[in-house]
Amino acid sequence: MRPRLLLALAPNVALALLALWLGPDGTERGPAVLSIIGNFHILALHVPAALLLIVPLFEVWERHEEAAGVTVRRLSLISAVGTFGASFCGVLHAHFNGFAGEGVESHLWAGVTASFFAAGAWVVLGQARRIRLIAQGAAIAVMSLAAHVGGELVHDDGFPFRPNKAVRENRGVTKAPPSAPDDYRDVIQPILESHCVGCHGAKKVKGKLRMDSVEAMLKGGEEGPALVHGDLKKSVLFARITLDKDDDDLMPPAEESQLNAAQIEAIRLWIERKPIPATVAKEARVGARK
Repeated sequence: MRPRLLLALAPNVALALLALWLGPDGTERGPAVLSIIGNFHILALHVPAALLLIVPLFEVWERHEEAAGVTVRRLSLISAVGTFGASFCGVLHAHFNGFAGEGVESHLWAGVTASFFAAGAWVVLGQARRIRLIAQGAAIAVMSLAAHVGGELVHDDGFPFRPNKAVRENRGVTKAPPSAPDDYRDVIQPILESHCVGCHGAKKVKGKLRMDSVEAMLKGGEEGPALVHGDLKKSVLFARITLDKDDDDLMPPAEESQLNAAQIEAIRLWIERKPIPATVAKEARVGARK
């Protein structure tokens, strides 16, 4: 068991050290090959996650050690190697593609921990069935936690137990009477939360830029302040949302939901410190999270 333990520990300790060395700091950088390898994190994570769930099923289904032994050993090894590979790609993805934030940190270390546990489940294959099942269950639990945190980064808080927007808005909750109109609170903030904060908020920070508050936008990120009151040219926010559709720097990215004309106009007026007309505000709320 000792050689097996060493074989499992060595690469995972190296993985943890790599995660400490290449922490997610919100800076996009090269070389390109490492950035590309990092992108494969999203593809690499599904196979080991599925295999971790399958291994204990074979343990329980095949009661005879000889019948289950070869299959369980192979699947357990593949899931351990796959979890390590997915975590390795995740470290590169976070560091070289400009991610940062509490959620990213939590997801990264949950993934590294899941790799340790998946390797541990492989190490104890020579032990009693109960020990094997406990180790496999622990690996599944940690992997599920990592997947949950990662899912929230992509699909917002509460995923996968949060119902869709239409259901949430029809729960019959009585809304409080609206207070005095506030262009940022009522129009701009919902637009930013819907299109920007997912990648520029507390949990995930790309380009060292947060857009979940006016103060954060005034502070800006790697490219300067997102917001400069009264100056559209110096406001990175307005510059990026008004680029051509085929420009790689367009925000939100071309593959994601884009701002409509009223939303862009509302942001323009707000930056220029001009009142947003009710008609523009109404159209701007279309597609924005409430």
